Amino acid sequence: MDQDKPGDVETGTRDETYDIIAVLYHALQGAENCELYAEDAEDDQELRQYFERAGQQQRQLADDGKRLLRERLMQQGKASAGGSGGQSAFGQFGSQGSSSTGGGGAGTSGSSGTTENSGSSGGSTF
Repeated sequence: MDQDKPGDVETGTRDETYDIIAVLYHALQGAENCELYAEDAEDDQELRQYFERAGQQQRQLADDGKRLLRERLMQQGKASAGGSGGQSAFGQFGSQGSSSTGGGGAGTSGSSGTTENSGSSGGSTF
């Protein structure tokens, strides 16, 4: 994409990164909404199954978006570090290791990546 886009100047964030975050956000919102709609359709099994399938597709999109975002931020971090330190863009947020180790920091989870918890506890992590 063109490096002189208004989004780059205004936020300092690449348009591609913003776009991934936007789709990720909306996919997570969609998954949450589908859970509510499935509960509302408790008396209609076909409709309930439809909303459950839609929610699963939204969660898969969110998982894909998290993976893409993680990869791009790691690439940007390595590029900005000049390849010498290898610290990712996540380093600015206090996380210097892999999030898959569940180091107990904010935003990490020891779960297997499923989103079975539907409360406001923020069960989705990078």
